[in-house]
Amino acid sequence: MEGCFLKQQNVLLITCDQLRLDWLGCGGNPIVMTPQIDQLAREGVNFRRAMSECPVCVPARRILMTGRDPYGIHMTNYREDQPFPEGPKLAEVMTRAGYQTFASGKLHTCPQRYRIGFEDVWLNEEGRRKPDMACDDYEAFLNAGGYGHLAYTHGMGNNEYGVRMSPLPEPMTTTHWTMQRAVEFLERRDPTRPFFLYVSFDKPHPPITPPAEYYELYRDAQFPPPAHGSWEQEKMPCQLRAKALNQNYDQWKDHPLLIQQTFRGMAAMITHIDSMIGVLLGDLRERGLLDQTLILFTSDHGDDLFDHDSMAKKDFLRGSSNIPFLVRPPRGSDLIPDALIGTADDSLPVGLMDVMPTILDACGLGADIPMDGQSVFASLQGKEAFRPYSFGICDHYLAVTDGRFKYHWFADDAVELLFDAQEDPQENCDLSNLAQYRGKKQELRDQLAAWLERNNEPLLEAFAAGRPLLSDPESALTRAARGNVWNNRGRH
Repeated sequence: MEGCFLKQQNVLLITCDQLRLDWLGCGGNPIVMTPQIDQLAREGVNFRRAMSECPVCVPARRILMTGRDPYGIHMTNYREDQPFPEGPKLAEVMTRAGYQTFASGKLHTCPQRYRIGFEDVWLNEEGRRKPDMACDDYEAFLNAGGYGHLAYTHGMGNNEYGVRMSPLPEPMTTTHWTMQRAVEFLERRDPTRPFFLYVSFDKPHPPITPPAEYYELYRDAQFPPPAHGSWEQEKMPCQLRAKALNQNYDQWKDHPLLIQQTFRGMAAMITHIDSMIGVLLGDLRERGLLDQTLILFTSDHGDDLFDHDSMAKKDFLRGSSNIPFLVRPPRGSDLIPDALIGTADDSLPVGLMDVMPTILDACGLGADIPMDGQSVFASLQGKEAFRPYSFGICDHYLAVTDGRFKYHWFADDAVELLFDAQEDPQENCDLSNLAQYRGKKQELRDQLAAWLERNNEPLLEAFAAGRPLLSDPESALTRAARGNVWNNRGRH
């Protein structure tokens, strides 16, 4: 029976949470070890200009699963309790087409047990409990194994930096559990149907709590210091400063050991994910399925990781918004021309909204489904031009990119920045005030204004006038300094 479906397209979509591209080997990192992910890049195309259109968990995941932009999902900021938007979902379309669909790991939907079209889901919601769910599947697994009381005894908050070793044995971690559920699906699947498997790791999102054996790989590693540009002194946006204060960064930003330990812990969690991807790919290979499977690898957003004195996500700096976007076709397919296999694309402004149309295109589906994104395959095959610009909005942060240049506008204090990703990948040199880039800045501003106008965005008037939203930025900074977003948990 196995041979009955191998002519059809299997699909594996792998995502991480808060993983920036340049913390992968294939993203140019010389220290972090990611051999399995790097191999996917060598067997496909690495889109190195990918941008998360709303770089914070909930909207980013809705964009991923609908092919719509932030306005298409009716969400331009983090709103955990907003019901999932109407319209076709990726898994829903695949299920209706006859695919066996399964997800393991983090979904972050509302309601929490909403499967968004998957036939089955093994859920890890990172300890979140809403009225519709007393316990997620990962917590039930820990409780059944007698480890539930240890889950949060690392003492770290859900958005806290620094590092503590995982109090759980490696096989009981979310990363191992997510992989194991995917392998069990492959063992138990219906062999007469093609599959769509979604593997969603909740790491390397803080808390940074790697298994001790993975932290040992980096115990003596020395990471480069965070990036810093001259523009930070001249016009540091209020929103970036508020984020740092909200994370208590001022209390320890000059503590080099803590920063290095954070980097080592982040690297350890990424390598742990990479190893589990290796287990999953090995299982596909041994079942004779790897060559018949389209694989996409991405992340919902990144992490500024102290670059430019910023932390976490929600802005469009490289760390927060530049995500992995790897597409590895089945062996022998014509989805990607042979000459492009193993290459890196540094021109197409792809984003999360392009994942759904790319997958559906490969499967011969979705031609009549309204989506804001587009498939990358027609562009790679030379049949269709890719859109020239991608846009982003997250709260009061705005951005537009043409794949090389990225224009930022911070609405609270009307700060604008312009960076050249080709010449200045660390975004140290702001070009927005330089005469030779005046034309490029105006081009991107015009495109961003037109996008805002098409979507009836209330920020358009302030953007067009260059007017700040806040009359007293210092008050906003004071409020940010009085709270934090660590969200420690004390259940044990």
